[in-house]
Amino acid sequence: MSAEIRYDASDFWRLSDAFVRLPAEIRTKVTARAMARVGDMGTTRVGRRIAERVKLPVGIVRERMSTYVSSGDAIIRVKSNWISLYRLGARQTRTGVTVRARGSYRSAFIATMNGGTAVFKREGSSRFPVEALYGPNPANDIRTSPQVYQDLLIDIAEKTVLPRMLHELGRILPK
Repeated sequence: MSAEIRYDASDFWRLSDAFVRLPAEIRTKVTARAMARVGDMGTTRVGRRIAERVKLPVGIVRERMSTYVSSGDAIIRVKSNWISLYRLGARQTRTGVTVRARGSYRSAFIATMNGGTAVFKREGSSRFPVEALYGPNPANDIRTSPQVYQDLLIDIAEKTVLPRMLHELGRILPK
């Protein structure tokens, strides 16, 4: 399962009469390059916003993001995996586990089980069962507050698509 954000470039095809008169091959190249760049800019800004809202390092959020450009659309996808507390820098203490920017977890412990290291907490007084503890899910923030990200992407589309298309057009046309 993943969260997905789409924005459509069909409104931006109305750049000018000159753009319409260009050969289809040039229009396709200009649009593809511009949308790829705008998609990368969107990925950067969305990643920073998620990291800020869920209090994670940007690098951890960015690892779970990917951008696709197809037929005038730029798609930013965020994988919806819960992030292990161990991955966030958990440290074992006498009373449990402490994680930067997350706090402490009493009676928790760090262990390697089934080939992976994670933070666990016992369910009851016996040795098993144990429960793995996780931090935030970046994609969940998009699902719970989509308007924040839609506003961000609308802002990017309004401010960068037209200038980026004109820039790419200037690069591809012979001087």
